[in-house]
Amino acid sequence: MTAASPRDPAQAVAAALAAARTSRLNAFIELFPDAEEQARALSATSADDPRPAPWGLPFAYKDVFVTAGRQPTVGVGHGYRWGGARTSVALARLAAAGAIAIGALNLDPHCYAATGLNPYFGRVLNPVDARFAVGGSSSGSAAAVAAGIVPFALGTDTGGSVRIPAALCGVLGFKPTAGSIRDPGIAPLSPSQDLIGIIARDPALLRAVFAALRDPVPVEQHDPGPDRLGAGPLRVGLLADWIRTGVDSEIATVIQSVLRRMTQGGAVATEVALPSLDVLNTCAGTITSFEASALHRSALAERPDWYPAAVRRRLVAAAEVGRDAYDQALRGREAHRAAVIGGAFAAADVLLCPVIGGPAPRLDGVDDDDVTIAGVTTLAFLRFNRPFSLLGLPALALPAGRDRNGMPVGVQIVGRPGADDLVLAIADRFGGASDRPA
Repeated sequence: MTAASPRDPAQAVAAALAAARTSRLNAFIELFPDAEEQARALSATSADDPRPAPWGLPFAYKDVFVTAGRQPTVGVGHGYRWGGARTSVALARLAAAGAIAIGALNLDPHCYAATGLNPYFGRVLNPVDARFAVGGSSSGSAAAVAAGIVPFALGTDTGGSVRIPAALCGVLGFKPTAGSIRDPGIAPLSPSQDLIGIIARDPALLRAVFAALRDPVPVEQHDPGPDRLGAGPLRVGLLADWIRTGVDSEIATVIQSVLRRMTQGGAVATEVALPSLDVLNTCAGTITSFEASALHRSALAERPDWYPAAVRRRLVAAAEVGRDAYDQALRGREAHRAAVIGGAFAAADVLLCPVIGGPAPRLDGVDDDDVTIAGVTTLAFLRFNRPFSLLGLPALALPAGRDRNGMPVGVQIVGRPGADDLVLAIADRFGGASDRPA
């Protein structure tokens, strides 16, 4: 589906629910049968002309959002439900825009991994090839969109949890500027870094959904807007040092092909430098560890069955991070952010780098609670994503090609704070629809 909404929401929702029920991807934790009644009521009030998207479109959301009648599972079994008292602002805004939620989507438990493995509800399968990693933690969101079950889905992104599965499934995954969508109605992991993100196949629809979700008063005022594409050459900053650090040559070739397409379209390429990946990841990891441990310390002690082995291991390690280290990391975050805005973004309008540094790994045959594989895979997937969550920058996973196994490869387009519209406009101008799975 594109940004043009269907004339009959009831048909669209019925088709989405039917596709979800017959799917073997295990993308959904729960379907909402009352979505059909909502869609019929919407159809009855519709005019002959289509309404603007996302009106009339079915969608689904990662099971971390609170509604008036439902607490989310956060991917955890044994009767666990997140006990947040506030309902989701994002879901209310989409409902007001005429979008219809058909279900809650599967994820890595507590959002504290990036694999798509889940020992409670079962793993989410990659719709391109089920043998390979789907990524996470918004795994169900990416799989449902890539499979065509819904035209868009919501996820959350603390260190890459929207961008990683979007890239591995060959769809668009967008993390906006920090503070663009404030929503107290989501289960947190690291509150100072958690963001709502959007996954879609169509750039125009992605923009329309973001327009419906974003706060009316932007948090930043640095955005030159999409017109920047017509106000002189777009300056693309290539993070060459990062690409030389642990990026597979095949992925580097894909990045160069995207850069070539952009320069042929009138962009100007320049090499820019950011702080080292290790420094930024250490800073982000310290903040995540301290905040996640504070949230889960009591429940982990009282109900360890609510935490799979891989999550328990991470939380035990996280508990070792003290307040002094956390405060130092917070100060470091502000210093790094100022340096990046005044440095790399003085020379470039957007940055170009990988989403994941190597081909998609196979996870068939791996147990869903395999501590070692989950830990190694998660850290590898977070490497190029977590720094931009730390810095609060808008970042888009853009489908860019295929690896040696035929699996999707995504590149990351990153903007300065507030440059969300510019980043999204680049998906229209330089994205390659042919790179996305059917």
